[in-house]
Amino acid sequence: MDSEDDMHDANEVVVEEDDDYYSGGEDADMGMEGEAEEEDYGSYEYDDEEDDGVGYDFMADDSDDGDDVLVSRSQKNYTILKEEDIRQRQEEDITRISNVLSISTEAAALLLQRYNWSVNDVHEEWFADEERVRHAVGILEKPVVKFSSIREVACGICFENYSSESVRSAGCTHLFCDGCWKGLPSYATF
Repeated sequence: MDSEDDMHDANEVVVEEDDDYYSGGEDADMGMEGEAEEEDYGSYEYDDEEDDGVGYDFMADDSDDGDDVLVSRSQKNYTILKEEDIRQRQEEDITRISNVLSISTEAAALLLQRYNWSVNDVHEEWFADEERVRHAVGILEKPVVKFSSIREVACGICFENYSSESVRSAGCTHLFCDGCWKGLPSYATF
């Protein structure tokens, strides 16, 4: 390329600098008596039949309707809940799972925590493979300890005797009184 003129694009429009170009010029201020002299600022004629994809004709076909549809589809509504409302919903879900699956409320709470509080997911997974779900969450099918004939049981931590109604099991044969059960996390080593 020998000169800067060779570097211009064939479609480039050359505009001569004129101080009055954007303001309408002196002719606009004077009311334009007679015909104004037309200046040649270069020309580019767009022919619809010869669209080589280089032009900007896509702007003419642009429609704002599509944007509105996309925004309304992707927009999500949220509701801010108070803590008491959340607790109420959790209790309702726990009761629903407990009743449908015939399990304890504690086991239902574990299932809901595992499946991000989705009642539908719990039902789907449970009915697809109950044994796998029980194993994954740690819910035993049959209780390990039966208290039907035992009136008093020794706590596995303090070794005091307690009635069978006031002891808890950790899902194994280790039994704890209510006091020790509540304090277990503070002195248990995991």
